[in-house]
This record gives sequence, C-alpha cells and structure tokens, in this order.
Amino acid sequence: MFSRKTRSAMRAAATVLMGITFVVGAAAAETHDKIRIPVGRAEVVTSTEDVRTVAIAEPKIADAAVGSQKTVVVNAKSPGITTLVVYNEGARFKVYDVEVFVPNGTKQVALHVRVAELNNEAKKEVGFDWFGTGTSSSPWLDGALEGGLYTTKVSDPSIPLSVGPGTDGFLAYAKNNGMWSLQTQWKALEEKGDLRTLANTTLMARSGDKATFLSGGEIAIPIASGAAAGLSTVTIQWKEFGVKLEFTPTVEENGSISLNVAPEVSQIDFSNPLRLSGFVVPTLITRKASTTVNLNAGEHLVIGGLKQNDKTKVVKRVPVLGQIPLLGFFFTNTRTENVDHDLLVVVSPEIVETAATALPALPTDRPVK
Repeated sequence: MFSRKTRSAMRAAATVLMGITFVVGAAAAETHDKIRIPVGRAEVVTSTEDVRTVAIAEPKIADAAVGSQKTVVVNAKSPGITTLVVYNEGARFKVYDVEVFVPNGTKQVALHVRVAELNNEAKKEVGFDWFGTGTSSSPWLDGALEGGLYTTKVSDPSIPLSVGPGTDGFLAYAKNNGMWSLQTQWKALEEKGDLRTLANTTLMARSGDKATFLSGGEIAIPIASGAAAGLSTVTIQWKEFGVKLEFTPTVEENGSISLNVAPEVSQIDFSNPLRLSGFVVPTLITRKASTTVNLNAGEHLVIGGLKQNDKTKVVKRVPVLGQIPLLGFFFTNTRTENVDHDLLVVVSPEIVETAATALPALPTDRPVK
C-alpha cells in the first residue's frame, strides 16, 4: 500500500500528464484557415480581435499589411502557397494558408503574331570630277600643263577622265588649235527603295506564363575582368538584337484575356562604337514599349508608332575652291542617306480548348511540278 503522500503525488502527476496529452492533441487537431487569391488581386481578412502585427512566410508569393484595427489586406503577387500569421492582443495569433493561383491556369492561349517593318531608304549623291590640259609657247610656260580634281571619284582616276559605270554625265571641250582642253564628269544619283519584313508566327502559352519571339540574332560583347599578375581575362557575353516580343496572357474568370505585351526593336550601330581594352564594340539602337490590355478571343491588338529615322550626310570639298559661294558647288561632293523605319505589331489571342491531333500541312508538302 502507498502512503497518503505518495498517493497525492501520483494523482498530481496523472493530472499533469492528462493536461499535456490534451494540449498535444489539441495542437495536432488544429487546422489553418485557407485563403485562395488570384494573381494580381487583394483579399481582406477580418479578425474578431484587434490586430497588432502580421507576418508572411514568402513575400515573393504574397504580402500582407494591417488595413484597419481588425482587418488585414493580403496582396497576391505570384503563384504558390505560403503562410500568413496574424498576431492579436495578449500574444494570441491565428494562422492562414494562403494559396495564390492563376485564374484558368490550365487553359492555353494561342497568340497569332504578325510583325511588319517598312524601311524607306533614300540616297542622294552629287559631285564633279575635273581634268584639264593646256599648252603654251609663252616664256612663262613654254610647255604643257595637266591637272585634275577627283573629289567624287566617279570612275577610277585617270588621264584623261574615263567614263565608267558610276558616271551619270560628262562634258568635254577642246580648242580647235589644241592648245587647251577641259573635261568634267559628275555623279548625280538619287535612289529610293522599300524593304518590307514580315514575320507571321503562332505562339502557345499557358495562362499566366510568358511566351517570347525573336527575329534577329546575337552579337558577341567582350567583357574584360581583372586577374592575377596584372593580366586581364576576357569573357564573351551574347546580346540579342532584332525584333523581340514578349507576351504574358492570363485568362480571366469571365473568359476575357489579359495580355501583357512588350515589343522591342534593336539594331547594331557601327557609327558610334565603344572602344574598351583594345576592343571595338558596336552599340545598339533600341526601341521598346510595354502595355497591358484586356481582349476577348478573336479581337486584335495593334501596336504602332515604333518609328525611327536615320540620316547620314557626308560632305567632301576641295580646299579653298569648295568654300567659294555658288562656284564651290562644283568642287564639292555631297552624299546623303535617309532611312525611315516603321514597325507594326498585330496580336490576336485565342483560347485553345483542346490540342490538335492532326499534323498541319507544311510548305514542303506541296507536290513537285
């Protein structure tokens, strides 16, 4: 038999064990409230007690802030699952499981893209080449004199001037007695042309995911970095250029499509290169835009206004003679190039319910004639 004190101690230990068992069982049975929020939306969480502060496990998925005395505002940022803890008075708290999802994330969107670029190029060049001969029996000359000015180099410099494929006109005069003669030929060229580049492609992207398109290439850019013993190492980084498009379609709950479009057009510029550690690196001329619109299936988004004008003018003059008013025109060679770039992008989204099982016709499937 146990003594009275021993029996009291055993009853107290049993009571403590029962309390521990109750607490553990309650913790194991505790369930977190769940919150589901679409990407880009916000949800207001109400509390029965005053809110002191909040904490969220993964800020990249969602963030939270105290809205009022008894509310918390949760903003959805990217798809995923995270945990929200709301602290109340008296060290009490409540835990929420926050799920951020993309509406209709299982649906796929076909993006029909057409890119048209029109380049209007105009060139103009005007210049003269001169050659003259003269003979005289006067005491101050008593011989023959020949000379020429080949500012434009219409043809290869020669004595006398020769007519070549680059000659647009010539004029010659010789005195009857043959004592002197004068020749000139010139280039008066004007060129105009249109270059049309059309890209027609279809991209497939799941709702909320990004699709990209590039029609161009990559340029190698050397990057010098320091190394031991005063020597530098050079690594190559590739930079994309050309017509680049980025799309992010999101199918809304009402069936419309929220489309984020970011077109970019870049080209290599050799006129203003960057000289670095003995390397000559051309720069890039870039035009870009970004927009987000809501479209229904079958509607079209047109992006225009991405224009650029490149104008180059080179003037070569004969010293002194080329500076004379009016007369200096005949001793000057002027070359002008003007190029206008105009880009137009048309995007037509379409929700794809089921994937096609039949292989579409290919250009190579045409019968040989």
